[in-house]
Amino acid sequence: MSTSRSLSPAPIQVHRGVSMNRFARAFTIFAAVLGISLTTAQSASANSFGPVFADNGAHSFFLDDDLSSGQKSGMNWARSSSLNPTDMTTSLNKTYNKQVDVWAYGTWKPTGDQTRWYAWAKCVKLVSGSKTKCDQFTIVFNHKLPHSNYKALACHETGHTVGLGHESGKNSSFTSAARSCLRASPDHNYYSNHDKSHINGRY
Repeated sequence: MSTSRSLSPAPIQVHRGVSMNRFARAFTIFAAVLGISLTTAQSASANSFGPVFADNGAHSFFLDDDLSSGQKSGMNWARSSSLNPTDMTTSLNKTYNKQVDVWAYGTWKPTGDQTRWYAWAKCVKLVSGSKTKCDQFTIVFNHKLPHSNYKALACHETGHTVGLGHESGKNSSFTSAARSCLRASPDHNYYSNHDKSHINGRY
């Protein structure tokens, strides 16, 4: 990172990052073995909410200067075009402070499973006395693993910061209103109507 900042305590809730396309292929094979259909519409329960989510409906963002132009553009898209149309409100901070809700930055040194992830979101500061409400999240982009669509990837990781879980299936199998950036290997830039209902119901 280009800027040194202190975060405490250690990460509390890590949302598994979006990994390479081989994960999607492996999931399809696994689903086929189990007899799970990926071509039919998914039930409303396909997308989970929580267990950790934003502490309120106002979501402020700080985009570190070590992000690439594509990553910054994707984050701005996710904030203004994917999240803003819900009941949440967003803002963009030009400087970092401890009150910012989402700090997005990049790394050249991913470790462990993160070496296979395009990006990941984690809660780094819970609201005092709460086990579910997060005061600050980070979204970390893996510079060593570029993504072809940073709008979709940023939409995906931003969704985790407001409590959205992964959705199953392929977007090509769904109607436009049911397509979501929360599916594996994000290829859609928006939240589904079901995702928006989760967000609006919470905030």
